Amino acid sequence: MTERNHPQRFYPLIWAVGTSFVLLQFFLQLSSGVVIDVIMHDMNLSGLSAGLLSGMFYVIYTSLQIPAGVLCDRKNPRPIVTVCVFICAIGCVTYANSYTLPGLYVGRALIALGSAFSFVCLTHLIREHYPLKQFGLLIGASETISFIAAVTGIIGLGTVINHWGWREFMNTAAMFACMIAYFCWRYIPNKPLLSENTPEKQSHIMAVLTSVPLWLNGLFLGLTFLLVTVFGALWAPAFLQIKLNCTIAQASFIDAIFILGIGISCPIFGYLGNRVKSRKLLIIRACIATALLLMMIIYLPIHDLYLMTTMMFILGLASGSYILGYTFANELSPPNALSTTTGFTNTLALITTPILQPLIGYVLDASGDQITLEDYQQALLILPVCILVAIVLVSCLKLPKLDTE
Repeated sequence: MTERNHPQRFYPLIWAVGTSFVLLQFFLQLSSGVVIDVIMHDMNLSGLSAGLLSGMFYVIYTSLQIPAGVLCDRKNPRPIVTVCVFICAIGCVTYANSYTLPGLYVGRALIALGSAFSFVCLTHLIREHYPLKQFGLLIGASETISFIAAVTGIIGLGTVINHWGWREFMNTAAMFACMIAYFCWRYIPNKPLLSENTPEKQSHIMAVLTSVPLWLNGLFLGLTFLLVTVFGALWAPAFLQIKLNCTIAQASFIDAIFILGIGISCPIFGYLGNRVKSRKLLIIRACIATALLLMMIIYLPIHDLYLMTTMMFILGLASGSYILGYTFANELSPPNALSTTTGFTNTLALITTPILQPLIGYVLDASGDQITLEDYQQALLILPVCILVAIVLVSCLKLPKLDTE
């Protein structure tokens, strides 16, 4: 069945299938902080090796965003999505059954290769089947569902890994990936191929790559999304363990509450983005709150589990303003290069992650064999600085006029 004769009643199901792929990518991405912390002890990895293992995901993921966007603009998304989810499954199995660092790299690389198409394909499916005014809300809802589902799993992940091990967890993730691949093939409609490599399409790509507003918007995303990819997805559980002197299960729970806060705030910011008079002011205020809360969490002598959990949740609520960057990208995009623009924006959104993840690990390794709270405070200082730079970038961004009608 092609898109042209696909019944409209199936549109919510198409959105749900696309969201399930993003959910899988989020879960594999956000669970790495807990999993890699266990792998470090299981396979005696250094902080730098762990940072490189996690960071390589973003190197591959980021480098494939623009090609993924171009393919979605020109090709049939149904086989693309299905094959990519299946590649994720193969990567999970490889990762789970590797007993050397090179084997872990191969598994992580396959997971990144498959995951690279998840968000771009979701935005493509939403644009093909829903009006533009619903784009921000639906993207925010997809992020919320993905975050909440990931949080639900991460909350108990420490306990699961303690009882069954990280290898069994990755094998189970592969089984779920195979199920998602089946539903993608079953419910995503076919699209007529548009594979001609015309000069007009080349000009659309160049228009994306040379757009100053898209660069500013993408770099803003890259500096604000670090709270998810660098802090929440990797270093937060280990930092919280040392700061609070708690177990990995408790630290994972607090980290999951932070991710939950982000998931709740994404559709709220998406909704407010269509209602407030100044979207730029909304983002600046949210970023200021994010930077202040993060510095309080890192540097204030907070040792109470409940207080830290509350502050991490509020930090998550303030951090969801990044979602508006994808709405801006959609509005700033050339009309026939929407998925390419999404891929380009995602590239800039994640380009800082493979740099900062191992950089923080390197700073921690330089402190010696015994990592202290002061070492984490020194290493994590770069995060609030990045948020402040993001405020400067968004202040220079000229946004499209908002149609409030």
